[in-house]
Amino acid sequence: MYRFNDDWSGSFINQYGFAESPWDTLTAFGQDLVWQDSHLQETGGGRYRKNEPFAVADIYEAGHMRCHVEVLEQFQIRAYTIAPIFVGAKLWGLLAAYQHSEPRQWQPHEVDFLAQAAAHLGIAMQQVEILQQAEQRNTELQDAIARQRALIQVVGNIRSSLDTHIILDTACQELCKLLKLERAAVYRFNEDWSGEFVSQFGVVEPLWEQTNPFGKNLVWNDTHLQETQGGRYRNNESFAIADVYQAGHARCHLNILEQFKIRAYVLAPIFTGTRLWGLVAAYQHSSPRQWRSFEVEFLEQVGAQLGVAIQQAENLAQSKQRAIALQDAIARQRALTEVVGKIRSSLDINLILKTTCQEVCNLLRVERVAVYRFNEDWSGGFISHFGMVEAQWDSINPFGQNLVWQDTHLQDNKGGRYRNNEHSAVDDIYQAGHSRCHLEILEQFKIRAYALTPIFVGRNLWGLLAAYQHSGTRHWEQVEVEFLAQVASQLGVALQSCDLLTQTQIRADELHQAAEQRRILFDLVVKMRESLSWETIVKAALPEVRRVLKADRVGIFRFDPDSAYCSGEFIAEDVLPNWNSVVNVKMHDRYGEQHAGQFSQGTAQAISDTTKLGAKLPYFDVIEWFQVKAQITVPLMEGDTLWGLLCIHQCGQTRQWEETELEFVTQAAAQISVALRQANLFQQSSLLGQTREEADQLAQALRELRAAQLQIIHSEKMASLGQLVAGIAHEINNPINFIHGNLDYAEQYIQELLHCVTLYQQHCPDSVPQIQAHWQNADLEFTVEDLPKMFESMKVGTERIRDIVTSLRNFSRLDEAEFKSVDIHEGIDSTLMILQHRLKPSINSPTIQVVKDYDALPPVECYPGQLNQVFMNLLSNAIDAIEERNVERSPDSLATSPGKIRISTAMIDQGSISIRISDNGLGIDEATMSRLFDPFFTTKAIGKGTGLGLSISYQIVAEKHHGKLYCYSTPGQGAEFVVELPIRQSGARQ
Repeated sequence: MYRFNDDWSGSFINQYGFAESPWDTLTAFGQDLVWQDSHLQETGGGRYRKNEPFAVADIYEAGHMRCHVEVLEQFQIRAYTIAPIFVGAKLWGLLAAYQHSEPRQWQPHEVDFLAQAAAHLGIAMQQVEILQQAEQRNTELQDAIARQRALIQVVGNIRSSLDTHIILDTACQELCKLLKLERAAVYRFNEDWSGEFVSQFGVVEPLWEQTNPFGKNLVWNDTHLQETQGGRYRNNESFAIADVYQAGHARCHLNILEQFKIRAYVLAPIFTGTRLWGLVAAYQHSSPRQWRSFEVEFLEQVGAQLGVAIQQAENLAQSKQRAIALQDAIARQRALTEVVGKIRSSLDINLILKTTCQEVCNLLRVERVAVYRFNEDWSGGFISHFGMVEAQWDSINPFGQNLVWQDTHLQDNKGGRYRNNEHSAVDDIYQAGHSRCHLEILEQFKIRAYALTPIFVGRNLWGLLAAYQHSGTRHWEQVEVEFLAQVASQLGVALQSCDLLTQTQIRADELHQAAEQRRILFDLVVKMRESLSWETIVKAALPEVRRVLKADRVGIFRFDPDSAYCSGEFIAEDVLPNWNSVVNVKMHDRYGEQHAGQFSQGTAQAISDTTKLGAKLPYFDVIEWFQVKAQITVPLMEGDTLWGLLCIHQCGQTRQWEETELEFVTQAAAQISVALRQANLFQQSSLLGQTREEADQLAQALRELRAAQLQIIHSEKMASLGQLVAGIAHEINNPINFIHGNLDYAEQYIQELLHCVTLYQQHCPDSVPQIQAHWQNADLEFTVEDLPKMFESMKVGTERIRDIVTSLRNFSRLDEAEFKSVDIHEGIDSTLMILQHRLKPSINSPTIQVVKDYDALPPVECYPGQLNQVFMNLLSNAIDAIEERNVERSPDSLATSPGKIRISTAMIDQGSISIRISDNGLGIDEATMSRLFDPFFTTKAIGKGTGLGLSISYQIVAEKHHGKLYCYSTPGQGAEFVVELPIRQSGARQ
């Protein structure tokens, strides 16, 4: 039986014979014996392609060519018959019958039999091939199912972990086991398309197991992949090589493969999304290997699944990282809130700075935190610092409070980049490109890494908040620098608040001091009115003046008559116990006449340090004797004549006198001069009052003096009250505007944060248990609902304060012209606002109701500040009357008939209006009504009234505004005061 090859050569694949000796011993015949028949090759099977049998009785008689005969003789064939074997429509081979011993005449039935046998043999062989193909397909199908099952198992093993390293190691082990590989490895590309092995696993012989180059983090330098940015693998193509020496690789490529002892390999790409992540590789070390298509396909599928698993792991890692970042952000925000709370809990700047340094140092785990403050010339120094460092770094000498840092760059550039609110973070000062001089400064403080952020107070660059690392380098995370910047921002707000509060406190102290000074002047005038004794007035005035000025001595010096101001003595003083008295000590000054010249012109003299002027001082010997270090000297005048001096002495130390203090002493001297003039006039009236004319003149002078004093009292009281009210309104207005202006921004920021939390709850409802527990404990729903209400309440509160400030400013009228047209109702309302604290209920007084019945009034020309004083006096008296009535009444009576003040306005005619203020107090009897508007007349207890309120109010209404002020009263039922004013004051102004 002879079988054709694909090129129509062929060979005997089976034979059987019954030849006798010597033909049975032919060795030429045998299985796989090749029969070289060029004719059959050239003709593609010759006649047998047409299914024609062929019989030859004698080869020497058949007309064969000599070459053909020689081939037949080689096999000792004398006669033969051949029939083609067809498997389906394909000529598969030949069935041949040979005669060796002699020729043979083949019978037709023998040839037919051979042809039929060949036909049946072809059918049988076709059936066998079909069966084999079916079995092969079945085997391939089973293998495919097994591979798919294995792939599912591999994918399951890969997906069982979310750790990238475990995923890769598992994939390499499973590939080696399923594909019977000697080694499997995973190669990862870097950003520059270089790469390294990140996982590998081998089941190889000991010779190949010791292949040193294989291992994790092993770099494979393949310039082709770098130059082509992944080469063919970017197109998702695989690459299989059965033998590296038959693949046509370049010598440099072979060198790399030989370095790893690789003989055959398959590479498949790994994609994460659309990005080529790396390669999964199958290696054969010991010998070449013919890779089957299903093996390459299986490797591709594993590479694809690896890409999905790696991407999922990376996504999960990113999600965890985002969750951690969110937790860190929440923790930082909570920490920032705590830091801000601790900063805002104090108004002491030093304590604020110290707290800031400690808290930032603890939260950032940095070795030192310091606060640096700029001076006006942009030099500066450390004013606070805190360190948590090792012993060798904790003893750094240069660090300390008030330490100057000489940085010429910041001085030359007036704050440099920090003026633009930029931050600076340096991981290593020796890698930052600093100049040598800058490095020397940093080395002086032993600083290796630092982060700086500016501190702004308002819009001004105030200083820097710095974090330092001494022991080594440090990589500053962006969140750390941002946290430092947020703390610096809050620190700036706290410092600004402290500055505003300090300024407010200073202003309040100044106003309090001014009010105290004016009160003393007022009391001095009152005492002058109550007594005409010079000694009594002086004895009362000097202690008060010394107490307000906190001086060591206050004395009155009187010049001796006819001494040309060269001698004199102290006739009164108030001095601290530890200093000697100067009373009755005669003093001489040879330059007295020269010094008296400037005093005669009313010029005061303030000296902060007497030692610097020496003998040029008046009465230098006495000043030196009594250890006077600083003094104020103000002239006391009797008419136009210099009578003496009011002297303020500071003996313990020098003193820088304030302008307000000098003004106060000058006013006090003026009042003492008036008292001196008054006492002299009284004395003269006693001595020279023999004639009626002289007595009348003296009475007139006294009346004028009383009127002048009354006017002074009124002016001083109005100025004091107006300045105090205006100052308080101004100081309250600044911080409340700051708070009110920031409420909208704060509400906007809170709304954005709440919206962020809502979005997080909507899109990430299944967050980690810690976050869910915090949400439940924090009751975020209540917070979201209550925060807007809280901000609305804060807005209402600030609006209320602003209304009060507006009322205070309207009442003071210091920022307006003295004479103008105003709304009378506005003045009444602002006065009620100021008196609101007396109208509200308290422990000792129930609520006083105010009923307003306003008519439509045109603007009225007046002095609004003075008219507001009238309303203040009338309303205060009404409140006093109701409070005195309430003391005598029972709780039941107060409940049925509470205190009530009624204010009504109306037009009298086209040219005037009326304001009526009535109360249901005790009322006024007839005896009191006749003296109601007399100066210094009062029915109140001692210390509660001066008797000037209604007198001054009457002068303001009658004399200043050409109006009327009168009263109706029924004892026990209340009183009503009526103010009538002209709408136009043209005649009054003329």
